[in-house]
Amino acid sequence: MAGGATTPSPPRLRIDLIIRRQHTPRGVFVVVKDPASDDFYRFGEVEDFILQQLDGVAHLEEIRQRTESRFGAPLPDGALELFVQKLDKNRLLETDRAPRRDRGLSSRRPRGSLLYLRLPVLDPTRLFDWLLPRARFFFTRRFMVFSAAVIILAAATLAMSWTSFRDDLTRIGFPSAIPMLVAVLFTVVSLHEFAHGMACRHFGGEVREMGFMLIYFAPAFYCNVSDAWLFPERSKRMWVGFAGPYFELFLWALAVFAWQVADGDTWISYVALLVMIGSGVKTLVNFNPLIKLDGYYLLSDFLEIPNLRRKSFRYVGNLIRRLVGSGDRPAPSASPRERRIFLTYGAIATVYSFSLLGLVTMKAGGILIGSGQPIALALFGAMVGTRLRSRIRGLMGKGTLDDDPSDASSDPDAGGDPDAGGGSEPATPRSPRSPRWKRRRLALAGAAAVLVLGVVFGRTELRVSGPVSVLPVENADVRAAVAGIVEKVAVEEGDRVKAGGLIARMSDQALLSDLQTTQAAIQEARANLQKLEAGPTAAEIAVARAALARAAYQAAYARSRSSRTAQAFQLHLVSPREFEDTQALASAARGEEVEAQRRLDVLLAGTRKEEIEAARARIEGLKDRQSFLLEQEDRLNVLSPVGGVVATPSRELRAMERQFVPIGGLIAKVFEIDTVVAQIMVSEKDIANLRPGQRVEVRTRALPGVPFRGLVTSIAVAADAGTATGTPTTSSSVSRSSAAARTFVVTSHIDNHTRLLLPGMTGRAKVSCGQHRVLNLIGRRLAQTLKVDVWSWW
Repeated sequence: MAGGATTPSPPRLRIDLIIRRQHTPRGVFVVVKDPASDDFYRFGEVEDFILQQLDGVAHLEEIRQRTESRFGAPLPDGALELFVQKLDKNRLLETDRAPRRDRGLSSRRPRGSLLYLRLPVLDPTRLFDWLLPRARFFFTRRFMVFSAAVIILAAATLAMSWTSFRDDLTRIGFPSAIPMLVAVLFTVVSLHEFAHGMACRHFGGEVREMGFMLIYFAPAFYCNVSDAWLFPERSKRMWVGFAGPYFELFLWALAVFAWQVADGDTWISYVALLVMIGSGVKTLVNFNPLIKLDGYYLLSDFLEIPNLRRKSFRYVGNLIRRLVGSGDRPAPSASPRERRIFLTYGAIATVYSFSLLGLVTMKAGGILIGSGQPIALALFGAMVGTRLRSRIRGLMGKGTLDDDPSDASSDPDAGGDPDAGGGSEPATPRSPRSPRWKRRRLALAGAAAVLVLGVVFGRTELRVSGPVSVLPVENADVRAAVAGIVEKVAVEEGDRVKAGGLIARMSDQALLSDLQTTQAAIQEARANLQKLEAGPTAAEIAVARAALARAAYQAAYARSRSSRTAQAFQLHLVSPREFEDTQALASAARGEEVEAQRRLDVLLAGTRKEEIEAARARIEGLKDRQSFLLEQEDRLNVLSPVGGVVATPSRELRAMERQFVPIGGLIAKVFEIDTVVAQIMVSEKDIANLRPGQRVEVRTRALPGVPFRGLVTSIAVAADAGTATGTPTTSSSVSRSSAAARTFVVTSHIDNHTRLLLPGMTGRAKVSCGQHRVLNLIGRRLAQTLKVDVWSWW
């Protein structure tokens, strides 16, 4: 027999192996633990029966007959021998090579790769045995109800106090807070891992390993709870995986309440804030099923598919190889449900894994390039290249895509993959290449050649894209030319108005009163001018002469009386007072006579030219005043300076009625939208390819299916930088600011006679920059992925 070469005597299963049977909807499975190496193996119902027959008495042929009789079907040729050989290779049979490994020093060596490194530190068995009786409360129904209520209340409290929480983040004080944050996270994560281990011990499992790990250079802790695979109940296995993140959520909830009630200046509030930040982010990462943390193991337990990640990667890799004609058919042991799960999880996890590796590469590479470390960058690139090569080899069937080099401490299939080599189906050699495979290879080679020729000699349009904003070609603010009260607004939002069209009417009572007063003054001034230009009449002269004669008569009489009074005064016949009065009357009469003579002389001389000119000047001044007031009256009618569409909301227009508006106050906005301006923000990297006159195609978010076309009309002569300090720019500052967005504004006029484009719309625009060779475009894009600092190294 084939098994005789490796087991001269009847094979016997090791008696120290720990075996647990699990009943699932897919059937009965058995999980075998090797206590010497802490490896786990999972077998199906047929393999379980064969294991029971390996008693050191029955030979392989007898075991074959029993198995075929038990299941009513023949075993494939060589399947039993191959299965026994695998058991012997994994040292599960009683032989001289059966291991008795020391779990001390040998198990404490680091395992994995630089991107997924595990370092065991201690065996916590005695510590957990001491803690378990003292922590029974955490495994009771009362604690679950209490903790769930606390978590829900804490989430509601944080949601209601989100603004305060966001404001408190400013007092964390990075990077000075990093040591404290590390200490807090160390404590919280330790409790998290203790929760995993305590839950495993509570359900009867062993926990013999705790330590540190690095996942893509991010530090983390782990607790090996592989004994959970021995639990027959799926619920217990899931509780072991869920205990850690759930207890950390409970600690997060307590931290929320401590932060809420503690004064902001106390250390309690500060530590609670650190716990909220650290545990919140870590919980999100922990529940990510695409990396091998709690979320992955919970998903694996829920689906009851051990080694989900490894099997999914193998399945996806095999599908990729089948596309190129080198893959095998799916394993017959995988059910349709498992194949759907493998395809879904494998595709998502593969994309995520490569994306995460790319993100780490870009971030770390950017830091190394910015700091000018070409040697470190080369070493880092070599390490990433090695990792990328191993991933590609894993997909192509020459390695593994799994981040963890060994699942021996975590998954039950770790010591070997029984589903692949120990099942009821033998591992058959590959069939020779078929003509169909050769034709497929030839077709792929032809397609590759066509692709290469197209890249080298083909030409395609270079298109530069960027965000676009739609603006009116003319934006007119309709403002009040005079101060006044708005009597009526004559338009509504969206109304089409012509240039000079009425927008609103205003009133100013003071202006109207001033205009009326000015008009009356003009009439008075004109009458006076006419009077001056006509001169004195004969009647006026006769009246003046009569007045002079009367004044002369009264003056002669006054002189005669004054003379008689003077003589009488000398004879002491009148009093001095009477004498003085007579003299005063005579003097006054003389004066009136002189005044009457002057008036007569003026009338006889006629109107002076200067008076006529002065009257005319006054009239002209009043007319200018009247013209100004009339112009101001006309300005009470607010007119649109341009033709377009009223853009001010109707609510604002209605609210403006009967309101006082000062000079220059905004009444409405009128946009000319028959032609709009598209402002395109083009990256600094692409601006060199743009020229005026190039074709532009705009698509807006409101109308993504409608293209609007125009031509480049202008390109800004200076970049729109995020900040401008006015200080000289050094190479280091350029490196630091290289990540900042620097854009140029490119404008294009677009016909909008359909009026589908409205001011304020946004979207994306593409500028066609002409035909270029595909190879040149690829080289251009690759060159733009590197920072300018790189080119300074040569």
